[in-house]
Amino acid sequence: MRQLQEIFLESLKGPLADLLDMRNEALMSIYLDQNPIQDAFRYRAKYFGLKFAGLLLDEKGELNKERLDELNRLLAEGSFVLGPGREGDVLIFGHIRNCLRWLAESKEVQMAFRRFSPPLCHKKAEEVIRETLWPEPIRALQTVHVRKAVLAAWLTFLRQTTGSCFATAPAILIQQTAPLRFFKDVYDLLSTGQMKRTVAGKEYSVPLSLSTGKGDLLKIGSGSPGLAMALESAGLAISNEILKKIGELGPLTVEKLISVLLMEHAGLTEEDIEDEEHLSRIQMTLLLAKQTAVYYQRPSERAVKVADWKKKVAKACTTFRTVTECALLRSWEYSIASFSDVKTEFARWNLYIGLGLHPDQKGGIGEFLYAEVNGHLQKCNGEIERLTQEYNQALNAMDALEIMFRAAPSEARRNQIKSEMMTHNLNLSTVIEMRNEQVAKAGALVGFFSSLIEQYDQKMQESFQELFDPALVGEEAHLYDDSSAGFRLVYKHGRLDASQWTAIYDGEHYIEYLRDFFSSKENELNFPAAIGRDLVSEITTGLIQFIRTPEFLDSALARSKEKGRRSPWDYISGGTLQTLLMSYCNRDRPFTEIGVTPRSEEELLRFLASIKGGSPLLMHSPTHAFIVFPGLSTSQPTYKKCAKWNEEMQEHIAHRVSERLPEEERALFIHLVRQKPTAGTNVLFRTHLIEALSPRIKQRESIIDSVLFENSPLFSKTEAKDAVNQILHTIGRAEAVGQFDRSFYGAFDISQITKAILLKALGKAILPVDWDQRIVDSMRRLGIIPNSLLFADTNWSGWYFGFVKNPTTERLELWRLNRTATQGFPMTDWKQWFDTKNTSAWVVLNQPKEYMDEF
Repeated sequence: MRQLQEIFLESLKGPLADLLDMRNEALMSIYLDQNPIQDAFRYRAKYFGLKFAGLLLDEKGELNKERLDELNRLLAEGSFVLGPGREGDVLIFGHIRNCLRWLAESKEVQMAFRRFSPPLCHKKAEEVIRETLWPEPIRALQTVHVRKAVLAAWLTFLRQTTGSCFATAPAILIQQTAPLRFFKDVYDLLSTGQMKRTVAGKEYSVPLSLSTGKGDLLKIGSGSPGLAMALESAGLAISNEILKKIGELGPLTVEKLISVLLMEHAGLTEEDIEDEEHLSRIQMTLLLAKQTAVYYQRPSERAVKVADWKKKVAKACTTFRTVTECALLRSWEYSIASFSDVKTEFARWNLYIGLGLHPDQKGGIGEFLYAEVNGHLQKCNGEIERLTQEYNQALNAMDALEIMFRAAPSEARRNQIKSEMMTHNLNLSTVIEMRNEQVAKAGALVGFFSSLIEQYDQKMQESFQELFDPALVGEEAHLYDDSSAGFRLVYKHGRLDASQWTAIYDGEHYIEYLRDFFSSKENELNFPAAIGRDLVSEITTGLIQFIRTPEFLDSALARSKEKGRRSPWDYISGGTLQTLLMSYCNRDRPFTEIGVTPRSEEELLRFLASIKGGSPLLMHSPTHAFIVFPGLSTSQPTYKKCAKWNEEMQEHIAHRVSERLPEEERALFIHLVRQKPTAGTNVLFRTHLIEALSPRIKQRESIIDSVLFENSPLFSKTEAKDAVNQILHTIGRAEAVGQFDRSFYGAFDISQITKAILLKALGKAILPVDWDQRIVDSMRRLGIIPNSLLFADTNWSGWYFGFVKNPTTERLELWRLNRTATQGFPMTDWKQWFDTKNTSAWVVLNQPKEYMDEF
């Protein structure tokens, strides 16, 4: 591999390689492959997208037509990169070629692109543009910056990171096939801060994504180019001392590693940080009052250091992310993701569940309001009863006075009684009026609870929103089981500007924003005049006091968890492809689909083989959404029986496995393998290898099967040389010279040796011929490697889904494979979806015109 890398670096020459500065890109890719915290393929996708965008625009942000023609010509002359691990780069360059053709041939695309210019909708949008163009220094944001960022986002080949497959899959189709839709979405996000759709007759909008996610920051990190660049951006240069410190800290996520290293560099401790955060939470003011004058108090030295540390951590994390991430592209993808959980009924909101708006839910707002309204109703009824008694007493007194009036012995006495009757009559009228008021108030209170809940229902949907949050993950991202997505509650503060909305991350802020909501909406409530403003204020005051009690938060958490939610302010939901597409496309009915509930890999293969047509189709397994290509490969998976590996071969393969392990695990693994007797069969040897791996190693079977796949069959030095010469002969090249210095070579090794010989002979790495595919096709014709069937784009880096006959167990299995199917890993985590007890369907949206026409 090292020899191939050296030849590759020497072969990066020519006009296109020079324009793209591919030698520096290649060195970075090699470093990333050696320290695979960050993905070299996604780095190249981002790098080339940004590089081409910079080449295509002049200093005013106008499209350089001459340069566009030149780049189209150079790509037509050669866009296949022959090098180590570069077989997937055809996807990156193929996407860029299509985009450049659109730019050259479509006036509509050119006009859509030229719409972009400052000012942008808010500061967050400006930050996304700056992050997209990193490391370019930008003072005042100009048209050229905005257009360059937009163009880079379009040209960057979109790949999934985590948790968003239901959005990534359709977003890939939009980006690659519907540039006008892509530009309109991005224009809406940058100019208005949101995208709008009509769902079930109701307008629904999603703002520019809460964040661009954490991505690789959540991976366990040590040394990597991205980490070095991140620390250096924050003023901490990598040194032997820093590397030693990283080793001493043990396994930490990259985010935590950055935080700890910068904290110690600043001379701070965890206690310092916690103390300052506590002071911030209790909102200690920077102003001190002295008599009638007000003075500014200088922040403490520690407070300044903590604030500076936070800025540096944020800067370092952003720098690390931007090595492989195009911020604007990711923001668009994650904004789309918020359409995946659109709920037109408030009762389906996580917020609704936590609040407990139904009166039967103990400890909820509904129970409190019902009790309050009912209490006032009972008071009214009691007052009505009291006034009725008083009325009856006054009426009886009037009757007695009338009798006395008629029997009065003198005019003077009659005048006296008449005066008393007038007083009683006035009292009687007052009692009647007061009773009528209470009757009217009671009548109004009877319907007030339902009216109050209905009004809060509507106003909460206007003041809160539940949005996709790419940062909402509980542990290190794992691609294989990722259809669940995180959604977070956001408070709008009554503002249209989405950048001013606040995401809620804890119970303290959840209560704070509920208090603010109920307080601010008091004057907007509609109520019958009979109830009166004072009573509404009294109920609102009581409600605010109620939600501040610990009991309310406890009950809200309990209600959410009872429904399987994390909390009232965030939750994990299965992102659904159908819901997202229907919302995104303003469609009120599901898209046509067909599905299968497979009990075996063979059953899924038969289902896929039955799908007609050649257009890309959206598909989802029980946990992942992706793009399937009917007819991508017509060959059936085959199996070439491997000869039994002898003791020397088993030792060779064990060492190849150890190369895949963390350095601290390698010696123990080799020791444990050597403790086992020489396996009499290849199947038993596979078992020995799996058993020798530490339980700490994830995906143990996948690692072993991957190595065995690359080393099946295993060739001696002489056999390997003969195999390479046969391949070279079939593709019309010279014989191999001096490439063989090991005892054994696997099938993948042979492909790499052939590639190195060919690359040295051709003298350049950017070529008009797909030599990667030609080499592999020759190997299959010669029987050196078996057939594998590729059928779908995984959305992950440069991987495809395909079917493989396991070279050891001989079982048909679902694998993720590189484009030439020379490397891959079995999808062992998905075995349950092929079990006889499986009840979950694999579904294909098999009428692409239904959604492609809407894009």
